[in-house]
Amino acid sequence: MAFEELKDRIKDSPISLVISHYITLNKRGATLEAICPFHADTKPSLKVNDGKGMYKCFACGAGGDAITFVKEYKKLEFVDALREIAGVLGLPFEEQKEKKKSPKIEMALRVLNASVKLYKKVAAQNPPAYTEFLEKRKLDNESVEKFQIGYSPGNNALFNYLDSIPGADGDFARSVSKEIGIIRYNENRDSHYDFYRDRVMFPIHDHGGQIRGYSSRAVHPDQNPKYLNSGESFIFNKGAILFGYYFGKNAIRQNDRVIIVEGNMDVIMMHQYGFHECVGTMGTALSEHSVRLLGNMTKNIYLGMDSDAAGKKAMHRINADFMSHGILPKYVTFEPHKDPDEFLLHEGRLVLLERIEKAPIYLDVLIQELFSEKIPDAIDQKIALMRQIEELVSPLKENLSATERVVNAAKILGMKSDASAILENYKDFLSRQKEKTHTVTERPKLEVTEEILEQEAEEARNLHNSITSQVLLPPTKSEKVFIREILCHPEFLTHLNADEFLATIGHDEVKRLIQWLVKIYLEIDDAEYVSIVQEELQYGGYSKDIVDVGTEALFNYGNKLNEKVIQRMLKDYHLMLRMDQLKIRRKDLVAKQKSSPTQLEVDLILSEISKLDKEILNLKNTGP
Repeated sequence: MAFEELKDRIKDSPISLVISHYITLNKRGATLEAICPFHADTKPSLKVNDGKGMYKCFACGAGGDAITFVKEYKKLEFVDALREIAGVLGLPFEEQKEKKKSPKIEMALRVLNASVKLYKKVAAQNPPAYTEFLEKRKLDNESVEKFQIGYSPGNNALFNYLDSIPGADGDFARSVSKEIGIIRYNENRDSHYDFYRDRVMFPIHDHGGQIRGYSSRAVHPDQNPKYLNSGESFIFNKGAILFGYYFGKNAIRQNDRVIIVEGNMDVIMMHQYGFHECVGTMGTALSEHSVRLLGNMTKNIYLGMDSDAAGKKAMHRINADFMSHGILPKYVTFEPHKDPDEFLLHEGRLVLLERIEKAPIYLDVLIQELFSEKIPDAIDQKIALMRQIEELVSPLKENLSATERVVNAAKILGMKSDASAILENYKDFLSRQKEKTHTVTERPKLEVTEEILEQEAEEARNLHNSITSQVLLPPTKSEKVFIREILCHPEFLTHLNADEFLATIGHDEVKRLIQWLVKIYLEIDDAEYVSIVQEELQYGGYSKDIVDVGTEALFNYGNKLNEKVIQRMLKDYHLMLRMDQLKIRRKDLVAKQKSSPTQLEVDLILSEISKLDKEILNLKNTGP
């Protein structure tokens, strides 16, 4: 049964059958209710409606469909939640099959799985160099087992094993092994050899747990290079994988944060000390795919790269990547130590936990570094410094997080231009930067895209991957009221002047949801309305504020309003939204007036505020 078909079968089943498997439901009138498991509830705040296939807590705001409930209650990934519900409802999840892999991919996976077993068997014999490495790095048995750490001997054991496979299977296995680089051929000697010899082996798991390659560590002083890793192939694309993600994805959800480090030992030691929400880059870069994946799971990103020059350069680049998605990562410093591995061994878990809790926004750290020396007196030097600051914040574009920092930096530098001139200059900088930028779209190998990312693609669609979340202020009270009413009473849409209302709404997500509603409402049956809108709310990339308001509205959907009531309510809502718009504008002007450097500018702003006050008064007089 395909995922979409299974989702439909789950929707067709009473949601109470699923929820009652985990918590006790009691019938009260026409609805079911329970103590909400998502907050410290003392009275039944959670309501369950089988007719709409929804649950909603009217205390903490939690709500959604059966899949959302199980994901949140059990802290599961989307696919794991489907599997769990299939078991509860007796649906045949086991019949779901992955897309048939190509014979070459199947063989590559077989070879890699065989190599892991071989390296673990060798490690179990306790080679002196291997055991010395584990002791020196303080790796415990649990970490060794969890990450399947092994040891490659120096006697071509893997090739000898493959060479023992008879017939066509053996020929195919050896051919594929050479293609993925785990076996090499020496033309001068006309012989094959193991690529990894006398090395500690760290398997690289894809996001579904399958081995895709290796990172290896030398154990003898004459071995070069120290680290030897799998090269790109049809089975392995390092840009598609985060080291340790398979072991950390549930912890990332549960803790609502991810710590990004570099190097497999850093990840392993972080996990060993209880920081299971840690992942590592494959190299010093982070692919666009990985940025989007992590950004959809949590907005609490912590950068913990090495404190050397290469690590700081990597953090700078990764920070900009997340900022371009509206996320401001925080910075975890390991100084005076080089990396988290060294830090944990010398300082321990509690000290690192304290640093994580107090971690500053990395952008602010970078800006502060520019001010670490004496502020220049020469205007040319000040302008040059402003250019560096604009460069740092530019991935945020014109987001408030960027413009506030630009204006604040200008004040610290003692720039005499007013805030509007500073921001206009910043916008010019962005325009020039945009003209120079040429975006290169990542194109992983076809086999890697289809195979490695197949599970993540399904997962990502259900982790709000369709829309990149932006750093937004919460919707205003009026915007919440309006979106709640329009979702609860979609008949408003047939009387709504959409452009007129959208002009009064400042929140991007509220605008987007209304535009979507206008587009689809007349195309769907009333019977489908709750299900379709609920799916859009859960998987459309909306913030918790919007989802909570929306699920509450859908829970109360049903009673139609007459045309006279609709017209009156729309007029009231338009006045409320316009009033909010004017008050926000007035608040911005007051803040601007307080920071204005000249009396002339203060007078101009006060004049604008006076005009706004008159308009606000007129609206109040025309209100209900």
